[in-house]
Amino acid sequence: MKIIAGAIIIFLLLSSCARKNAVIVSGRVENGDTIVSVWVDDTIYSFPLDENGFFAGSIPLQKGVYASFLPNSLDLYLSPGEDLEIYVNMLNISGSLNFSGSLGGINNYMKEQEMAVFFNKDYYALEEEDFVKQMQRLIEEKTTLLEAKNFDAVFTDIEKLRIRYSIGERILVYPFYRQQNQVGSYHPGKMFSDFLSTFSLDHDELFVTRDYRKFLLNYVYFQGGNQYDAGENYTSGIADYIFVHFTKPDIRDFLLSEVVYRYMWENNGLEGAGHLLEVFRRECKDSKRIQYIEDIVSRWEKLLVGEPAPDFTLEGGNGKTIRLKDFRGKYLYISVWASWCMPCKKELPYIKLLEKEYEGKNIQFLCVSIDGTDRKSEWERALKKEKYGGMQAIIDKNGKFNQDYMIISVPRFILVDPEGKIVSSNAPRPSGAILHFLNKQQIH
Repeated sequence: MKIIAGAIIIFLLLSSCARKNAVIVSGRVENGDTIVSVWVDDTIYSFPLDENGFFAGSIPLQKGVYASFLPNSLDLYLSPGEDLEIYVNMLNISGSLNFSGSLGGINNYMKEQEMAVFFNKDYYALEEEDFVKQMQRLIEEKTTLLEAKNFDAVFTDIEKLRIRYSIGERILVYPFYRQQNQVGSYHPGKMFSDFLSTFSLDHDELFVTRDYRKFLLNYVYFQGGNQYDAGENYTSGIADYIFVHFTKPDIRDFLLSEVVYRYMWENNGLEGAGHLLEVFRRECKDSKRIQYIEDIVSRWEKLLVGEPAPDFTLEGGNGKTIRLKDFRGKYLYISVWASWCMPCKKELPYIKLLEKEYEGKNIQFLCVSIDGTDRKSEWERALKKEKYGGMQAIIDKNGKFNQDYMIISVPRFILVDPEGKIVSSNAPRPSGAILHFLNKQQIH
């Protein structure tokens, strides 16, 4: 992917000849960075903001295309010979984003469609035939709304495709919901498969849009994951499917990096990621994506079995200070939770049972809430009402503990050994196979 600074192309603004083969992009960004960028095809064009947040520049174009306004990946439509003015306050993107200029109408329409609530999760409870028919109706309704706008034919034609894929990426999640909520197994039938076959993977002109990228990602999970059962073979199937079915470097690199990232996030670490990382490192050519993934991998590597547990000093109940070194010589089972998280709160009573099971033995239990100081009163009320077991501590959501222990979602459970080393950064939950797991340790 090429990156071009705004200063290099700003001279195009002064050329009426070049104006016919370019789009002028300008506007104001409040509370943003010092630079904004526009991703078009395989090139990123960057424009500096002045002291008041204004920017202006020109992007060479031969035809109307979708683009992405970075760093927030806002979908745009650009066309040669036209102009687009963008205003956004980064502290309130949805409430402030507005477009003007000759392309303002089209881009405001896209913004409104992005923010409109058109998909009801209850659709996933429908039987397959009813679900497919409902998705077809949604596509028809959104297409009719588009045609009523009387935009130019070039945009209307490509937007019809984008509409299909904005719904298509949700269609691909249907089998997962059915399998999770249906008694007995569910396998997509002919009607679902026939409908899915109407979606092509060859619309590179849509790749810059979020909807199409989501569709591609969900597609590889659906098709690649179906080849294997859960476990490492599942991720192997997805990685291999990408390698076999996608040849365009940008698309392949995007899919590989997203699958690797999602795996680490869903599994709270690197266990079972060997083949996936091997394929990613061998095939990905995008240096930025490589650096991004390797940075995350290096952080997870610090939480591998046998690594020293990151040190911490936490605020405990009644103003007490809790330090990692306080537990030296004992196992430490850490439960990370939040007062607003129902799955977390369902696990906490089991901590009290574990305390009773291992009373007098060399293990202690610590419950760390990510409620943060701004929700400290809610945390204190929850503790007073429920009288949960274990030692209690509270941290800020984005504090050092969260960063060091890679707390991306809660609940999360961690086991540290008496020497202060990691036993598991993704230990079983208290209501699960924790007794079997703990009994394999040298707890006495």
